[in-house]
Amino acid sequence: MSFWHDAIERLETILADSGCEDGIVTLAVNHDADACQYPKGVRMEGRFGGQSGQFVTSEPVRANTRISFMFGAPLTNQKQRSAAGAIINTVSAFLCLARRLRPCTPDSYGPCLAELSREVAGKKVYLVGSMPVLERALAEQIVDTPEAAEILLVGGDGMTSDAGVACIEEYREKKRTIFLGPSAAGVSGLIDLEHWCPYGR
Repeated sequence: MSFWHDAIERLETILADSGCEDGIVTLAVNHDADACQYPKGVRMEGRFGGQSGQFVTSEPVRANTRISFMFGAPLTNQKQRSAAGAIINTVSAFLCLARRLRPCTPDSYGPCLAELSREVAGKKVYLVGSMPVLERALAEQIVDTPEAAEILLVGGDGMTSDAGVACIEEYREKKRTIFLGPSAAGVSGLIDLEHWCPYGR
């Protein structure tokens, strides 16, 4: 079990007997969409009930799938977890379960990075997932292992890789863990994880 399963179980409870669980979410790649500056990857977008949700990943999925595909699924690889992330964000948008499910526009990149830098100032940081902007901006604070960190910063691919999931599970009750951007909005909202996206829409 992982934070993914915790979030999906929570969503399954919310959707029980609503009929939404049999709804079809369309997953596609939207190269033209705005994107969070932190995670590296492709903008996978889900659509359901006139709403959309985004998940940035290096393993995008293009498919039409039932929401219930996630219920009880082992989610053993990055593609499955990325698809689950996009579905959770899309359904969260439809049901108004989370805020800031769409990324900010580029004019907010500077203020967001400045605020995040202040938030973690003076702390040792470990990046869970590839985040080139933070690798540069926080270069003096970044440590090589999560053991040495005071704060974990988690991006989209960090939420879906085997190593990232294992790291999050090991430390989420032990160290401050901040999930970044709209990719993490749905999961964070469902199971009360700390979420950073001050300029998201």
